[in-house]
Amino acid sequence: MLFKYRARTTTGAITNGSREAASQEAAVSWLREQGMSPISVEAHGILGAATHDKGGKFSINLNLELFPQKVTLKDKNVIFKQMATMVNAGITVAATLDLLASQTENKTLSAAISGMRDAVGGGVTLAASMGRYPKVFSGLEIALVRAGEEGGVLDISLSRLAGFVEQQYALQKKIKGAMMYPSVVVAFTILALGVLCAFIVPMFRKAFANIGMAELPKLTAAIFGFSDFLRGYWFTLPIPFIIIGVILHYVKKTEGGKRFLDKRKVKAPLIGDIIFKAILARSFRTFATLVTAGVSILDSIEMSSGVADNALVSDAFKLMRERAQNGVLLSSTIKEQKLFPGMVAHMVAVGEETGQVDEVLSKVADWYDMELDEKIKGLTSIIEPVLIVFIGLVVGLVVGSIFVPLIQAMQQFM
Repeated sequence: MLFKYRARTTTGAITNGSREAASQEAAVSWLREQGMSPISVEAHGILGAATHDKGGKFSINLNLELFPQKVTLKDKNVIFKQMATMVNAGITVAATLDLLASQTENKTLSAAISGMRDAVGGGVTLAASMGRYPKVFSGLEIALVRAGEEGGVLDISLSRLAGFVEQQYALQKKIKGAMMYPSVVVAFTILALGVLCAFIVPMFRKAFANIGMAELPKLTAAIFGFSDFLRGYWFTLPIPFIIIGVILHYVKKTEGGKRFLDKRKVKAPLIGDIIFKAILARSFRTFATLVTAGVSILDSIEMSSGVADNALVSDAFKLMRERAQNGVLLSSTIKEQKLFPGMVAHMVAVGEETGQVDEVLSKVADWYDMELDEKIKGLTSIIEPVLIVFIGLVVGLVVGSIFVPLIQAMQQFM
């Protein structure tokens, strides 16, 4: 079995290479015999249950559950905080993982921590053991832990990681909270409309037939027709949404389609600017956290581009990386792009001049968070009267379609 390794030599230099060994533990033992301290040891070309990461490498997937429980940001925030506290208190990484494995309620996360404990006990680094679970831990989280291990400040890196995950969780809750109220109101409105059309409207239809009303107003006839359709073919209602969902799923898989949808997403009325600012807040927060942890600028930009999950923002960060690789200042690239306000370029320029890029990037992320808060508050204040008007129109439409023929019938008998 072939293992790729990354290790620190006795002189402190980082070296990469490969080694044939019977197991990962044997490869680690060989490295130590050579006087090297292993940083990561990963298997390549192994048989059995394995998955490919984006770079084409194999990573062992030890979670064999058919339906694994989802690991949320809240779960990881708790784990990283506990790890940081215990490592800072002098407890070994293996003992820390052993304690956390028995205390974690999330089964998927508990299984991953148990596997990490066994790997760390065999001489594998914490970052390398996390790399075995790409569906649980992101590349960014692994990079932060690796930077802490290489710099001898693992507890500090874990604390930063816990803070970063907590901020991302807060951002996620903020967005979900803003969407919750209108979603619930619209859902109940649709439900009420369905109940009216399926059960109440048919009763009035029979009443109109009994009093001999042959000709009904067009609005009433339309509501009665919709009621008939709903009662007879209600099961077809999800079909258009399923078709649209399938089409969007396949469109998103194409580069042009994803780019088109990403543009439409950030330019959507009401929520487009909120989505855009949330993406930028997440990307700059990631950038700042990685740079603060000691990850190289180029790697930090690349990972920030990945977490954006939007073609427009990803392209902007990729251009920043490409030009930074050629010696161009970040502030110059940011200034030339219309995607970012001029203030962001100015702040980054100040950070580059003072050597405090990480602090400035954190302030940029804080600024986007503040802008996002203001946008959400503004949306909430706008959306409430809009929803009230929407509900009034829907209910008024149904009620009006019933009462107009009733009034006409009363006039006939007067």
